[in-house]
Amino acid sequence: MGRLLFLLIFNVGAWAVLRSLWPGLLRKWRLGVFALGTFLSLVAWLYSAIAGRHAQLPVGDAALRVFSVGWSVAIIMVVLIGGPFILLRKWLERPARKEPPLTATPTSTPPVNLARRNLLTNAGRAVPLLAAGTSSVGLANGYSQFSVREVEIRLPRLPPALDGFRIGQITDVHVGTFIDTQYLQAAVRAMNDAKVDLQVMTGDLIDDLDQLDGTMAALSECQARHGMLAILGNHEHWRGLGTIRRAYADVEANGGPVRLLVDASHAFEHAGQRVRVVGVDYPMSGRSHRVKAERMHQSAEAGFRDVAPEEVVLCLTHHPDFFPLAAERGARLTLAGHTHGGQVAFLGVPAFWFAFKYMLGRYRQGDHQLYVSGGTGHWLPFRIGVPTEVTVLTLRAEGAPAAGRTS
Repeated sequence: MGRLLFLLIFNVGAWAVLRSLWPGLLRKWRLGVFALGTFLSLVAWLYSAIAGRHAQLPVGDAALRVFSVGWSVAIIMVVLIGGPFILLRKWLERPARKEPPLTATPTSTPPVNLARRNLLTNAGRAVPLLAAGTSSVGLANGYSQFSVREVEIRLPRLPPALDGFRIGQITDVHVGTFIDTQYLQAAVRAMNDAKVDLQVMTGDLIDDLDQLDGTMAALSECQARHGMLAILGNHEHWRGLGTIRRAYADVEANGGPVRLLVDASHAFEHAGQRVRVVGVDYPMSGRSHRVKAERMHQSAEAGFRDVAPEEVVLCLTHHPDFFPLAAERGARLTLAGHTHGGQVAFLGVPAFWFAFKYMLGRYRQGDHQLYVSGGTGHWLPFRIGVPTEVTVLTLRAEGAPAAGRTS
């Protein structure tokens, strides 16, 4: 209910801002349109608050949620941009505080700068247009196809056998209302086409269990030499953990190329070098987000218990905050998701950089590195500056010549 109240306040604030910036805009039928838009945008949030966070609307779920996202983004922008603009305009239009000339009459007033007033009026009217345009662009980007992002990871003392080892990562696909199994299938095929040695799926695979069979079929198209290793995210816990784990187990039991790691590890040899991949669970209980220290330490102790000194260790975690624990236990590279990169960034800087310690891209702790993907899908189709991605990571020995790939 807190989110619903927050959006209601912003809708009221947007109405007040628009009345000030463009007095004639919200009159007659246009006021009715604004009221209807506000009502429809809040319906999806209200239904979720009553029926459950992830409950689907009985009619028009996808269309209404898309509209709700677009409308909410637009009204928030109107308030955040228009509010300061109104204050600036009032400050610039304040009466001049000068001593009146000796010849002035008591009723004389400072002259009005008509050019400045017209400029401020037109600029104010551009605010709702800017908000609507930005919202539309974000929705269009949210529905666009993923990009294949090539990343070169240079690791000190990397064994020669692993120089050039390629990993394909997908994460936060969220098969459901906005992402279908064909989209996931295309992502797996993109990794196949890149001829990666190992594919990984770092959590939040699915939101609609009615599409679980098709989802597992898409993952099973993996052709990587060492198969696909997957871990759980918070959405698997929310949507139906037992059902999803059984689906993974069925794929593995039938000889499929996909293996789920839950506070466990899997070892294989590549060109004579032994590699161990540790996969940890999402640190939560039920719907609680009281994550952190204790549960992460439990996962670290369980997941890394079989690590041997001669192995090169990689770690898969949905929540990137696990990175220090993985580094302490010798993981050379940790791959994570969960943040979606904030889904909005300007000039490469996430707009919500403060939400996570590790938000997007590469981080280093000593000789250990973390890569946080911007996500292959989303559960709300809105992105600006953070495209969806299938990541292809190439391991290189630090100090070795570049192989001509972009990073």
